[in-house]
Amino acid sequence: MGKSSNRYHWRHFGAIGSDFTAVTNASEATRKWTLAELASFVGGDGRGNLDKTVSRVAKLTDATPESISYCSSPAQARHLNHTQAGIVILSEQIQQDYDGDCIIAEQPRLAFSRVVDLLHPPDSLQSGIHETAVIGIDCTIESSAYIGPNAVVGDRVQVGAKACIDAGTVVQDQVKIGDESRIGANSTIYRRTIIGRNCRFSAGVVLGASGFSFEWDGSRWVPIRNIGDLVIGDDVDIGACTSVDRASVGETRIHNGVRMDNNCHLGHNVEIGENTLIVANVSVGGSTAIGRRCVIGGHVAIRDNIDIVDDVTILGNSVVTKSITEAGTYSSAVPARAAKKWNRALAQLYRLAN
Repeated sequence: MGKSSNRYHWRHFGAIGSDFTAVTNASEATRKWTLAELASFVGGDGRGNLDKTVSRVAKLTDATPESISYCSSPAQARHLNHTQAGIVILSEQIQQDYDGDCIIAEQPRLAFSRVVDLLHPPDSLQSGIHETAVIGIDCTIESSAYIGPNAVVGDRVQVGAKACIDAGTVVQDQVKIGDESRIGANSTIYRRTIIGRNCRFSAGVVLGASGFSFEWDGSRWVPIRNIGDLVIGDDVDIGACTSVDRASVGETRIHNGVRMDNNCHLGHNVEIGENTLIVANVSVGGSTAIGRRCVIGGHVAIRDNIDIVDDVTILGNSVVTKSITEAGTYSSAVPARAAKKWNRALAQLYRLAN
């Protein structure tokens, strides 16, 4: 994979390692916004002093008069009497207990996220290939893409417009990365993985590695080669240190709009339906299919070779051992309680068993 043998399909790329686009430090807002402007921007109802201005966002407990914050639940509402926020985004119901300047929104947190992007826009993306990156042969890399320091890109890789491969990431042969997708630092993308448009992968993800496939032959566990692929749709988020295995044969598939938290694992041939949300530390066994719009709570364990239909919510720490065939909310976890109460309940359970 030496640089002397590289054959690039350049699209007005320019010299390697030169002329990087300047990065804008946008951690601070550049202007002040009035309550009226922000209410119009998020489609909410401004109440109070419509000329009140703010220039930054903050939590209710950390806010200053120059800050805008939000309150989306009764649990957060306890902070309203003490917050110094100049403007608060909240629901009609919660606003009844608050007499400060505010914006009424059906979904306060969603409205607040739009304000965050307005007041503190993300840094501008770089473009170009860092001089320490190693690029294989016959790669097709759009001129607006970015490949960071010490990244390694294999042969016949396709990198779309405004895509980003951060520092130290390894992209193996024949991978396809869609437009505006970002792969965090020190990640590994195994061969033939397909990544759609506008995906966001945090640092340390491992995508397309061989699955955990072994068969007992009477004396030892024999490894089963995984020769399938991993296909990831558009607008997918994958958190730090999450791993998704390629298929043994066929495809492991993550559909459009899926959101996965940190430290999750999907086994070989798993399928995740559109707009499903998976919280941290979830493990899904091989060849399991999860439907659309599901919510999988933290630390859930799902066994292999089962099916879960659309619109299922599984609460945290549950263990799923059978297919779920009806939409709804499921749980098998035991919520924490005071140790003395738990010990008494456990003792009674054992007495019943005997």
